[in-house]
Amino acid sequence: MTDLKQMPFHQWGPWINQWGYVTTVAQFDDDDIMLKSITPYRHKIVKRFCDWEDCQKAIELIEQDRRF
Repeated sequence: MTDLKQMPFHQWGPWINQWGYVTTVAQFDDDDIMLKSITPYRHKIVKRFCDWEDCQKAIELIEQDRRF
C-alpha cells in the first residue's frame, strides 16, 4: 500500500471577477499547475496544465466570461 502525503505547493487566489467566478491557481511543480474556478451557479471547473501559457489563456477566458 502506498503512503499518501501532502506535497508542498504555491497557491494564488482565490480572487473573484466581476461576473462572480472564484478562481484559484496552485503550482505543485514546474510542469504541474492546477486551476480551479467556481462559477456563479456553483459549478466547479478544475483543469490541469503543464505550462503557464496554457493556464494563462484559460484564466483570461474565465476572466472575460468566455470559458467555452
